[in-house]
Amino acid sequence: MSTRNTSDSWGSAARLFHWGMLAMIAVQIPLGFWMVDVYEVYSETWGDDTWVMRTSNWHHTLGFLVLAAVCARLSWRALNPTPQLNQLSSVQRWLARATHVVLYALLFIYPLTGWASLSAYEGEFPIFFFGFDAVPRVVPQVAEDAFFNYEFFAVIHRYCWRVGLAVLTLHAGAALWHHYIAQDGVLQRMWRGR
Repeated sequence: MSTRNTSDSWGSAARLFHWGMLAMIAVQIPLGFWMVDVYEVYSETWGDDTWVMRTSNWHHTLGFLVLAAVCARLSWRALNPTPQLNQLSSVQRWLARATHVVLYALLFIYPLTGWASLSAYEGEFPIFFFGFDAVPRVVPQVAEDAFFNYEFFAVIHRYCWRVGLAVLTLHAGAALWHHYIAQDGVLQRMWRGR
């Protein structure tokens, strides 16, 4: 089994990127909801902030890892051939490419808007990476009434998961359709490389 892609199959590195990023996203989205819930409980009592900081650390760290992984994945993709989808119609090929473009864009925009919202936040809240709580700001810290404030980026961040869910559902649905209905081996190429 080859590490690199061929014109017929995905290599083990591309498959590891694919399934590894799926695993990170499957953890990151619920973790983000949990972090928000923990913060909302904390903001009602202003008591112990231990769990706010823990869930924030985990969510921020995983977000930075997703951003690094998508950069590595696209670099790998640029250096390797993309397996041909000759068995697909031109419409299916176009939809597959469009879906991938949107997914890659979201994989950049989602973590960057999370980082930007924390950076723009007027108050004092750390941006974490593996417990290090002084990650540099990616945009300037601004007042709440400024246009590019925390809420501006946070709204984009929140919409990313909604759009992402729709596109990911389309992507997974298409993969299952290819596997169970068309039985054309598209899913098998990403699962086993054949």
